[in-house]
Amino acid sequence: MKKKNNKGDNKRIILIVVVAVLLLITGFVGVSYARYISEASGTADAKVATWAVQINDTNIVQQSTFKLDGNYITWSDSDYIADGYIAPSRTGTFKLNLDTTGSKVAIKYTIEIDTTALDDYSQIKISKVNNQPLSGDSYSGIISLDNVDTPLEIPVEITWENSDGTNSSDTTIGSTVDTLSIPVHVTVEQYLGN
Repeated sequence: MKKKNNKGDNKRIILIVVVAVLLLITGFVGVSYARYISEASGTADAKVATWAVQINDTNIVQQSTFKLDGNYITWSDSDYIADGYIAPSRTGTFKLNLDTTGSKVAIKYTIEIDTTALDDYSQIKISKVNNQPLSGDSYSGIISLDNVDTPLEIPVEITWENSDGTNSSDTTIGSTVDTLSIPVHVTVEQYLGN
């Protein structure tokens, strides 16, 4: 009987040894594949480019109209025409002061002048914009990123040509028209190179 017990005990011992070896191998394999692991989270911050535009001291980002009164108009000198008025042979310049200081993008601007307001007065013309002859009813320009912090003065020249052929019309205008209103529309947009 002792032999049978020894065989059963031997089987148990072998089983215990096998289980112990398997546990040892499993632990060794687990240890041999261990590695450092760290994790972190963050937030990407993207700065938004500032958009700042003023025309004649009016922030047009917040308001849709700007001033274009006598403070922004200069008239050619004349000993024969009162200051602040247009008449035959006088030239005046109204200034659009475009200030994009603080903007962080290049800018394209377009000035549209509704010259139909002068259709009945052929002798009165918008002759130049930014010291260049006006072609059509609009003028466009670019403000590079390097120049956005430098205010730009854009002169618009209006001329009342003096001609003997328009004397009658000049007289009618001078006796019936109090003010010539010339609508000016300025569009300012981000310039993307096109």
